[in-house]
Amino acid sequence: MPGQRTDASVAFSATENLSQSIAGMKNSVNSFKGDVTGLQRQLDTLTNTRFQLKNFDLKQAQQELQRTKRAFEELGEAATDAEREAARADFQRANQNYENVRSQLNLVSRQARQTERDLLDATGAISRAENRAGRSGGVLSSLGQAGAFSAVGDIASQWARVLISSSAGSTEGSLFSGALGGMGSGAAIGSMIAPGVGTAAGAAVGGVLGLVQGGSQVYEAQNEAFRSYYQQLYEQGQTEAETSLSSGSATAAQRELDAMAFNRLLGTGIGDSYLSDLRTLAADTPLEYSDLTTMSRSLATGFGDSPERMLDLMTAIGDAGSAVGVTAADMNEMARAMSRMNSSGKATLEYLNILQERGVNVIGMLADEYGKTQGEIYDMISRGQIDGRDAVDIIQRGMESMYGGAMETMAGTFSGLTSTLQDAMTELDNARGEGYNSERTAGLQAEIDAYGGELGEAIQSLNRISGENQAYMENLSDQYMREALSAVLLGQDTTLFGSEQQADLAAMRESYLAASEEYADGSQEAGIKMDNLRREAESLATAAYENSEQYQLMQDAELDLIGAIRENTAALNGWRSNYAMSEELSKGLPLFSNYDSSLYTGDDFRDSAAFGIRRVPYDNYAALLHDGERVLTAREAREYDRGSGGVSVNISGTWAVSSPADVDSIAETIVKRLELAMKAGVRS
Repeated sequence: MPGQRTDASVAFSATENLSQSIAGMKNSVNSFKGDVTGLQRQLDTLTNTRFQLKNFDLKQAQQELQRTKRAFEELGEAATDAEREAARADFQRANQNYENVRSQLNLVSRQARQTERDLLDATGAISRAENRAGRSGGVLSSLGQAGAFSAVGDIASQWARVLISSSAGSTEGSLFSGALGGMGSGAAIGSMIAPGVGTAAGAAVGGVLGLVQGGSQVYEAQNEAFRSYYQQLYEQGQTEAETSLSSGSATAAQRELDAMAFNRLLGTGIGDSYLSDLRTLAADTPLEYSDLTTMSRSLATGFGDSPERMLDLMTAIGDAGSAVGVTAADMNEMARAMSRMNSSGKATLEYLNILQERGVNVIGMLADEYGKTQGEIYDMISRGQIDGRDAVDIIQRGMESMYGGAMETMAGTFSGLTSTLQDAMTELDNARGEGYNSERTAGLQAEIDAYGGELGEAIQSLNRISGENQAYMENLSDQYMREALSAVLLGQDTTLFGSEQQADLAAMRESYLAASEEYADGSQEAGIKMDNLRREAESLATAAYENSEQYQLMQDAELDLIGAIRENTAALNGWRSNYAMSEELSKGLPLFSNYDSSLYTGDDFRDSAAFGIRRVPYDNYAALLHDGERVLTAREAREYDRGSGGVSVNISGTWAVSSPADVDSIAETIVKRLELAMKAGVRS
């Protein structure tokens, strides 16, 4: 200021007192920057991992799951129990792998979002630390008291954030700590301009600005939470749609094969009607559609002339199996045994034991029917005195009598409801898959026609040429390596190297021979030199190969390809779709949106206007208002938007500034901070 004189001893003392603080600030900034670099590397790795999991690993796991499921379901009657167990184990492993990949994708996605938030926090910390360091560095030549005020403000701000955030939440903690930090910074500025009055006024203004800064931090945190949330919803919808399409397409394709098979087994048209009944049965019972089709194939060999009987038998077997608690695979074995008894006309102990060992007392059913003891029944079985068809009828009646309605009861349990829901979801996915397969079939046929004809022949020829090109370059690279090593280790002539490289190889050969003699005399260092000469020859071979005319021609062709792709991409503007998608997902909260967390507590938050709304969206709009709030008419609102209304800031006290530019700078800062605070929902 004019008329003031800076005392040299005071300035020197201030520098001494604040040098340690400034160094600490700089170290803090460097530490933050290191964190940002590490976080960025971590985010890049997580992004790449998420892309790999989503677009490759998850899809491969889905395909493997569908493949093993089809392989298990398509096993015929000739398959052994060992083959069935192996197929079931493959399916279970594929399902476990799919669930594992999906869990990894969810985990990586969550970690990537958290890393993004950490990166934003660290970046903000850098900016704040650098600003503090810059401000302090500029006043070291004046009063050291400013550093003390600023340090006190920072300490108070940190404690306020910890204590208030713990009791009232992070939002209130940010606002209050921002106010205290601003008071310390304002007091520091005021003490440099006019100690005493300036210090108090600076603290007051700094408190207001700190409150505004805290509001901007709250807005930034809520904005990031909002963006991460809706991005997660979008990605979740995309993943679910892709999973549904993959599963539904496979289901629809399998049902197409089922229709062909059952129309052949039961008769044209009859098979379609039968499968429709199976879907209804699957929807009403704990049994899944795929389990019912498997059982149907087993029953078809013995009861293919009566689809109605097959449905009745499956109901009876399903009730019995549900009552005794066996798996769908066990029920299929029971169906196969009954089918064999009916088709062969023999009730052998082998067939009957399949049901008996799974908890269905078929021996007792036969004993009751014939009025015999179970021992006598075993004797009749061994003598072949029980007809297989009669045994099936007796067993069916016995299961219906003893276990009838068991599936209906089980359908009301958690396990049964889960299975029924799974059937319902399968039908939903199947609808998507049917639509996709139906439309995609024409495209697949067009692909087959094209690549199975002249286009395919042309591509095959080109692929052969491409393979030859690759092999030619690899052979050339190998030849450079062989000739270089042969020249140094064996002293042989070369055909690919130029005169300068040949001279280098000859010199290496001489050095190699000398080192060999020294190594033979017991010098281990000479052995190290021999190995280094080999590595030097290999490096020379690689460099010579990559400098060869053939390699350079290949590189020029690749550069031309990159340039052509770039020019075509620029001309067609296809890249803008990815840019637009990325840009849309980078957007945060709309300006002036009603997002404050206090609005989202209570039953009537949707109608609350406690923090204001930009405009009334429609006539007769209902809102909850609070004491002291104001509602403007449309005309008043238009005048307000044109500038009739506004926010005024009154600062009392005496200010002394060094130049007129300081006034403009302070005013500009206040305006910017107020704009951020209004966007953040701060109203006072």
